[in-house]
Amino acid sequence: MNTNKNLMLIFLMVLITTFLFGQEYKIKVKIKNLPDKDTLLLAHRFTDKLYADDTTLVDKNGSGTFSKKKKLDGGIYVVIIPALRKQYFEFLIDQSQQFSIETDTSDFIANIKVSGSDENKKFFDWQRSMAKLEKKMKEIQQKIKNYSDKKMQDSVKVWQENGITIDNERKAYWDKIKKDDPSSLLAKILNVLTPVEIPKPDYPENMPKRDSLVRLFQYVYNKDHYWDNIDFSDDRLLRTPFIESKLKEFFKNIVLTQPDSLTKESIKVCELARKNKYFFQYIVIYTTNYFETSQIMGMDRVFVNLADKYYLSDQCWWADSTIISKIGERVTKIKPNMLGEIAPDLKMEDVNGQWQQLKFMKADFIILIFWEPNCGHCKKEVPKLYELYKTLRDKGVEVFAVYTQNDTTEWKKFINEHGLDWINVYDKYHFTNFRNLYDIYSTPVIYILDKNKIIIAKRIGVEQIEKFLEFERNKKMNSSY
Repeated sequence: MNTNKNLMLIFLMVLITTFLFGQEYKIKVKIKNLPDKDTLLLAHRFTDKLYADDTTLVDKNGSGTFSKKKKLDGGIYVVIIPALRKQYFEFLIDQSQQFSIETDTSDFIANIKVSGSDENKKFFDWQRSMAKLEKKMKEIQQKIKNYSDKKMQDSVKVWQENGITIDNERKAYWDKIKKDDPSSLLAKILNVLTPVEIPKPDYPENMPKRDSLVRLFQYVYNKDHYWDNIDFSDDRLLRTPFIESKLKEFFKNIVLTQPDSLTKESIKVCELARKNKYFFQYIVIYTTNYFETSQIMGMDRVFVNLADKYYLSDQCWWADSTIISKIGERVTKIKPNMLGEIAPDLKMEDVNGQWQQLKFMKADFIILIFWEPNCGHCKKEVPKLYELYKTLRDKGVEVFAVYTQNDTTEWKKFINEHGLDWINVYDKYHFTNFRNLYDIYSTPVIYILDKNKIIIAKRIGVEQIEKFLEFERNKKMNSSY
């Protein structure tokens, strides 16, 4: 029995050792023409950033080894050479994590050799092939540019056909990689990089406005199928730069810049990402942050919608109570002052001790500004706003100027020096809660309200006001016809 127990223990130890060895990554790197004892850095991509994983010193032959008793998460990794002004080359980490790479500093990719990783052999072959095809395409584009003369149109047509041939060659090459090993990281990356194939709509040639309808069909199809080629269950793709670039392209150039459309499309991609907890985490964080920090007016509504749906409904497993609380505070401060909302009323005392109330102001447009005289930016912007106001007040525009501090001496002095004869008020008794209602954490801040006190612009610059009001007037005139 003791012998059997000993054999079992030996078997278990061998099994554990084998398992641990299987979990080890060991990447040998040899780079010719590197100084002895130079340092190499191993890092992985996460979206558009690099995160360090390991370091090694090279010997006199330029050889070094990255090795630890752990597995690396799949994705695109880089070897960085600090001594060469942080030059680097990329490779893939997937199932095979024990292999060697040899190259030299004259041209990393052209001279690279891989042993022990078939996927990296394919990856480097792909990079070299793409470099050759890109070179050919650039030569063709240059020739087309040179043959711009109308007399040379036959030559241009030939070169255009050559360009199509090269692109078809690229597509066939990519398709083969994806077909040969569809679950490989390289195949998944190529799927991400493959544009949506838009079918031709079956519209009659004599259809009225056919060209416009075709363009609309192409736009809608591309938007609706934009994410079709991405495997959201595979978080290896997060450790590449391509998911973030797809998101940026989508929200910047594909979706209409309207809060409702952007909310709908953001939720759609978040829900697609539920297939993988880390993908879901990343997409939710990316979209909420993208719209919270957007410089485009009105995008804060998208942030509020996403925060309400995900963070404030207990769907974000990674967010602790502190994060949830902070997001909740931002939502609370943004909600009352979003575009399309009725401006929270303000009843404040003016410089003469008289009460002024925002909701009782009569004007086609009201410029609501929060400012204070000791703010350097306010000192420049408030006088500029007043000069603009003098040209607009006969066109149905009024100003409700809120002083954000308590000491009235400097405030009144500034008003008198600049002749600010609009409505000047301040919150003497701190009753209005204006800082929270209008999200005032710096000055100056300008809102524009319509005659019904609906917020139509927020955090707008003085230099933008005149054109904005002109646009609003034209919009109202056009809608009346």
